[in-house]
Amino acid sequence: MEKVVITGLGAITSLGDNLNDFWANMLQAKSGITRITRFDPAEYRTQIAAEILTNISTLLGYSVASLSLNTQFALACAAELVKDAGLENASLDKRRIGISLGTGLGGMYYTEEGLTRLLKSGPTRVNPMTVPFVDPNSIVNQIAIKWGFIGQQQTVATACSSSANAIGIALDMIRSGRVDAVLTGGVEATITPLMVAGFDRLRAMSNQNNSPENSCRPFATDRDGFVLGEGAAMLFLEKESSALARGARIYAELAGFGSTGGGYHAVMPIPDGTDSALAMQLALEDANLTASDIDLINPHGTGTKLNDSAEYNAMKLIFGERIGTIHMTPTKQLTGHMLGAAGALEAVYAVKSLQTQTISPFNKLNDEFSLNINYGAPLPAKLGCAMSNSFAFGNNNVSLVFKK
Repeated sequence: MEKVVITGLGAITSLGDNLNDFWANMLQAKSGITRITRFDPAEYRTQIAAEILTNISTLLGYSVASLSLNTQFALACAAELVKDAGLENASLDKRRIGISLGTGLGGMYYTEEGLTRLLKSGPTRVNPMTVPFVDPNSIVNQIAIKWGFIGQQQTVATACSSSANAIGIALDMIRSGRVDAVLTGGVEATITPLMVAGFDRLRAMSNQNNSPENSCRPFATDRDGFVLGEGAAMLFLEKESSALARGARIYAELAGFGSTGGGYHAVMPIPDGTDSALAMQLALEDANLTASDIDLINPHGTGTKLNDSAEYNAMKLIFGERIGTIHMTPTKQLTGHMLGAAGALEAVYAVKSLQTQTISPFNKLNDEFSLNINYGAPLPAKLGCAMSNSFAFGNNNVSLVFKK
């Protein structure tokens, strides 16, 4: 079976408007978490998040102000990806380029705005584009319109594993022969009054409001919840023969995809991690690798008591005592939790780690599990294979495996 490789990357996050800024800030262990500015959070238990404050129209050089915020993020990220992958002048058949994107909550930002307008001013004041902009598929549609990609397309929604599943499905799309390449990844924009209130009521988020940069503490003994993030991250996947034929830069190989459902609870993980462990095992088998081949794990690592404990149990089932020596990179500590887009950003991070042979640093934690987390400065490392995990509400579990 022909290899599927990554030939383009893009990212827009609280750590920067582009991939280079995101990576540079990760190498400095800089946190993107601050007090919420998009609305007044004074009445909320949690008042912090990892926001994007950039004017997207200014960033793109043309107005996208009429579009929902998640679609704006998607267009900005896709613009960087298209340039990075060298697609502007490539001779690829656009009928053979697919799109597979993930989003957990779609156009919720636009939903809230539309509902507020309805209640305040009546039905005649609701934007006539409300339905298409709320539709999660609008992110795919706008990208297809802008760049003319007309191969197989879909939007995937499996909560916090949405974009990881979208990437795995993109891999399968190319392997099946339906397309030669896929623009894939995810986008999310949920730092809104309703969404923050909903997670607030779940008591799922950290409320370390006086110390935002230290609020998200994956695997720490004193962890008290996740922190919302937003943005988009994308990868361009194509079959290796296509990439070589057009002389494309190859970042890494996407070698394995494992996806499972636990069938256990709407928001709680299975405590022993057996469902998550199965996703990791399936990804290893798909990549024709064993646990001993993995040099880096980007964990789901939300910073919640139950999820981190279950994830550690799952990793221990697969990696045994090696789990204390494999490089562990809990990126949500710095980026916040981008929900449906988290898996895509963490996949991008894993690919950059492989490409640069570097482990970025993190801020010191009181680690409950004695994991191999790098504190201090960027660490050169010999990295052959990396695993990125996304374990979502509803027990939707995804593991992706990348090779140098």
